[in-house]
Amino acid sequence: MRRYWYFASTLTSFPFGAPPPLSVEEFDVLCSRFVDQADLVLVRHVDVVRRGEYSACIEKSSFLKGYFEWERGVRNALVVLRARAHKWDAGQWTRPGSVGSDALQSAQAVSAASDPLQVELTFEHERWNAVERLISLSAFELDSILAYKMKLLIATRCASFDRERGKEGFRTLYQDIVDAAAEAASSALDTGVAT
Repeated sequence: MRRYWYFASTLTSFPFGAPPPLSVEEFDVLCSRFVDQADLVLVRHVDVVRRGEYSACIEKSSFLKGYFEWERGVRNALVVLRARAHKWDAGQWTRPGSVGSDALQSAQAVSAASDPLQVELTFEHERWNAVERLISLSAFELDSILAYKMKLLIATRCASFDRERGKEGFRTLYQDIVDAAAEAASSALDTGVAT
């Protein structure tokens, strides 16, 4: 795997919970200047892997492949945990892949969070920890560049959380559900009266 000694050494490190030192868009511009054209395909696929989607090109990166397997495992473990709580069959919602012990522990941590905001923050923290584990021996390699972008995506998402905006979104969603239920009940009564 190609090494990017200069570029990797210029990237500012930052801990989980800190605001990102640059935007994902700014990072992509830097990559277009310092990363080989053939490797830029993988840089662009970091977003895809973060969404839990598979692309054959990720097989070229041990980091992206490992992260994809971990992300898929966590999502599958969350499906199983949630389905078990409601006594549903999880099979229809799981995706191909195995659930490793790291993924299961992360899913349990996410499930134990106390409210929706904490669920999201816990999940992002678990993602951050997975990146740290997967990249520990890849300093200056392309994988370290890919991991840095993943951290930027995590930090950007965490920075976007706003408690008041979240509460307002919840109230709106809840009211939409109540209104839809009332409309469905009214429609059912109207249909029942007509017959």
